[in-house]
Amino acid sequence: MGTVEEIYQKFLYQMGEENFLIPYQRACKNIEQELELINREYSRRLGRSFISQIICRIKTPESCLKKMIKKKYTIERQMAQEQLSDIAGIRVICNFLDDVYKLAEIIRNDKVFEIVKTKDYVKKPKASGYQSLHVIVFAPAGGNEKKKVEIQIRTQAMNLWAVVEHHCVYKKGNYEKNEFEKDLRECARTIYKIDKKMLLIREKMEMAQEESQKPHSKLTGHQACSAAEQRET
Repeated sequence: MGTVEEIYQKFLYQMGEENFLIPYQRACKNIEQELELINREYSRRLGRSFISQIICRIKTPESCLKKMIKKKYTIERQMAQEQLSDIAGIRVICNFLDDVYKLAEIIRNDKVFEIVKTKDYVKKPKASGYQSLHVIVFAPAGGNEKKKVEIQIRTQAMNLWAVVEHHCVYKKGNYEKNEFEKDLRECARTIYKIDKKMLLIREKMEMAQEESQKPHSKLTGHQACSAAEQRET
């Protein structure tokens, strides 16, 4: 059986083995390639950047162990594969709020992806204020093997919040915990408002451009902007 320390060390060693990690790396690479194809196609259709950034990562053995302990799972590699959806993860950064949901819909309809679960932390943020749309999928990992990968889709603003929050969790020092959490939640609410405002600005610009290209259009640019605002409300 071994001591707790021995069990932890065995788990860390097994989670770091190359033959364990390679299928997850392949699954991430396959999803990344598919997302790049989607980005090229939809950027062309929309006439603007659809996906701003794609970031792949494999969770460290230490992070896996920490999560297993927190969730009170048996500390075994097989249990980690079954219970952890984010051993492999891909972060996808979009410029606009509606693109987050558009991409999620594309993924759901793409035969490359086998959807396991969707978690919408945009419409219903975590208690901390965290916002992101998570789509957990099974992805090809070589041969007939498939691995679970968590795709996190968020806007630039949401990603800024997540990066700062992650840093602050480990660096807050004497910063009062309740004050720290309250400030982060307030920032998250502000960020959501900014995302909605940026989307509205884009829609105004698109509508004004469409109207300006119509022959003998009677709508002024100001009227097009007002129409976009009415559509938003």
